[in-house]
Amino acid sequence: MSSSPVVSRVSIDILEELQRFTAQNLEKAEVNKYYEVLRELGKGTYGKVDLVIHKIRGTKMALKFLKKKTTKLKSFLREYSISLYLSPCPFIINMIGIAFETEEYYVFAQEYAPSGDLFDIIPPQVGLPEPAAKRCAHQVAIALEYLHSKKLVHRDVKPENILIFDKECHKVKLSDFGMTRRAGSPVKRVSGTIPYTAPELCDTSKHEGFCVDYSTDVWAFGVLLFCMLTGNFPWEKAMPSDSFYEEFVRWERRRTSAVPSQWRRFTDEALRMFRKLLALEQERRCSVKEVYVHFSQCWMLDGQAALNSSSEEEELLVDRMKQQTLSPTASKTNGMESGAAHHFTSVSTNSSVSSTNSYERSARDSPPSSRILVTTPIEICV
Repeated sequence: MSSSPVVSRVSIDILEELQRFTAQNLEKAEVNKYYEVLRELGKGTYGKVDLVIHKIRGTKMALKFLKKKTTKLKSFLREYSISLYLSPCPFIINMIGIAFETEEYYVFAQEYAPSGDLFDIIPPQVGLPEPAAKRCAHQVAIALEYLHSKKLVHRDVKPENILIFDKECHKVKLSDFGMTRRAGSPVKRVSGTIPYTAPELCDTSKHEGFCVDYSTDVWAFGVLLFCMLTGNFPWEKAMPSDSFYEEFVRWERRRTSAVPSQWRRFTDEALRMFRKLLALEQERRCSVKEVYVHFSQCWMLDGQAALNSSSEEEELLVDRMKQQTLSPTASKTNGMESGAAHHFTSVSTNSSVSSTNSYERSARDSPPSSRILVTTPIEICV
């Protein structure tokens, strides 16, 4: 599915007006004068996020602090305005309409998600129960469909950007619009990749920029579904050098009838869905709403049906899965930094910084030092 470079003039006008209005009314304020800081929710090279209570309203909210040293005012205004513009959708994080600056930070407020993000609750190598994964997928699909109807592309769909309000995923919301751009907008080429990056963006032979397209969200959504259902990434990067990806390519192009090792746990119905979401050519990818027609069918095989390989093949598959696990506790020395890129954790592409280092989120039930998320250096697209 390709997008047209012609975007809605109405949405452009509204977003530009929101940015102008915010810039004109952006005042300096002292955080402690108006807010009681309860605890830190996360921090990184971009800044931090704090859980606070508004002293006058008595409302809990999350304040996102973006460092002025690494964030242009234009970038802050764009992220805030897009987030505000999209927040009427019940499946997109709600903005509270508060934006200000301090000496060091640009700051805006959004609703607090008490159960953290989706990455927090996906059991490594196991995945979520199918009903919970389907509930989450349904809500995220609606959010992306709404976003696309406004001629916008998220460009950073991943579990860390899905905020949850309960552990069973009855209520989830899409968040973090720092990389969101209008469909058809020209952007610079990304110099790094993450498991959610579509293959056309991983092609290192192309050094020129590219136009933002809805299909990149569709690809990332397909990878997100795989992660939710299995607790693993399907591959490290969608490039020929990745054996997991190449195995998928041979099957997707019907060069082999053998279902790839990591995909044998899925039903035929689910495999048909993945084939559409993860079509190798972006113009052949379906829209995110394609997932709706598959909700009534089972996606996962039961334990016995999935055991269709020899014991030797099974042992090999287990070893490979252990290398490719979605782990919230893996240390940095086991991840990208050591060069052992087969075992990797959550990666960040936060748009507020020129390149990313490690990103730490304060754990909810354990000491803050237990939650280090390894990142791949990425040149931010603008």
